[in-house]
Amino acid sequence: MRFWPIDLDLRFSFFWIAFGWLATTTACHAEGALPAPSAKPPVVPTFEKLPHIPLPKGDFIAWCGDRERYLFATDGEYIDAYDRGTKISAPSPTGSRWVQCGTDGQYVVFPEDDAGRVRRFELETGKSAILATFDGRSGPGIGIAFSPDMKTVASDKPLQLTAEAGELRTISVPVTTRRPVSKIVWSPDSSKFFVGYSDTVDVMDAQGKRIGGGKVRKDSVVTAGWFDAEQKSLFLFLFSDDIQGIGSFVRCRIADWRCVQLKERVEQAASGGKGLIGIVGPIDRPKLPDDDSSVPYARYAAELRDNSFRLLFRQEFALAAGQTSPRLYVSPSAATAVLSWRLTERAKCPDPANDKCQPGWILDIGKAIK
Repeated sequence: MRFWPIDLDLRFSFFWIAFGWLATTTACHAEGALPAPSAKPPVVPTFEKLPHIPLPKGDFIAWCGDRERYLFATDGEYIDAYDRGTKISAPSPTGSRWVQCGTDGQYVVFPEDDAGRVRRFELETGKSAILATFDGRSGPGIGIAFSPDMKTVASDKPLQLTAEAGELRTISVPVTTRRPVSKIVWSPDSSKFFVGYSDTVDVMDAQGKRIGGGKVRKDSVVTAGWFDAEQKSLFLFLFSDDIQGIGSFVRCRIADWRCVQLKERVEQAASGGKGLIGIVGPIDRPKLPDDDSSVPYARYAAELRDNSFRLLFRQEFALAAGQTSPRLYVSPSAATAVLSWRLTERAKCPDPANDKCQPGWILDIGKAIK
């Protein structure tokens, strides 16, 4: 057969064509299997990048009503009201760090434990009235919380209302010596509230009927908490280490009472408008001594997170720079936030106008939060 050599050449040609195609295909698949280059994590902005003004000297106590007003303690006896950086209140000798504002921000209510009274104080006029009395001898202090609409008050001690209380309703919260109340918090629409005990949480309706709740972490105390935006869950700060002053931050579903830890080693947690959350916690882990004394943390982080716990802003504070114990509070309107800290080394702050030499900032976050 004269054509056999030519046929062989064709076969070899087809072989090399097929081999080349297979090698190219394999190489493409291998290249596609390689992991994509890892993208750099997004840079989280710091609070100092936001517009801000200096915070007055003193301790932030609470936001007052739906406006941008807040309460500030300048010493152990007085709590004053501020509208941003301007003081608006008459001297108010509350005698208590537990105060609650009316929704219009015009007055505060607070207990006087030693006298066994609940007082209402008008911030701008200084007028006051007694709303209720209670037996102050039956225990150390009173667990009490007014609904946001100021129509109902829940208390762990019986209250005797005065004529000044008007149509105020009272709800008695169950309590025993082995089960003291650590916190009472209402939902924003005044439809329900929760009561934190040493090892459990009860969720109640506006008439005081239990509608949910359950156990929390053993050997922990609910020191802060609030309802989420849909009022289907609770955010709770469970304080557990009184030596180092930290605890854990959890979210608990009310219906079936399932709790998930969102962050450990938290020192402060607070809620704000639009579901925003302020979280503060230490970064370092100092070696603890054998005795019960505490060791100061060298570094802290203050974080602003949304209702899904997504990180929005973050800033670190260092003891070496003379800053410690930062705190973050977001206003009910989510337009303003207060970021405060303590200064421990004044020698490193020769210029009081320097941002880092101030005790804190009033932050304008309205445009930054969408």
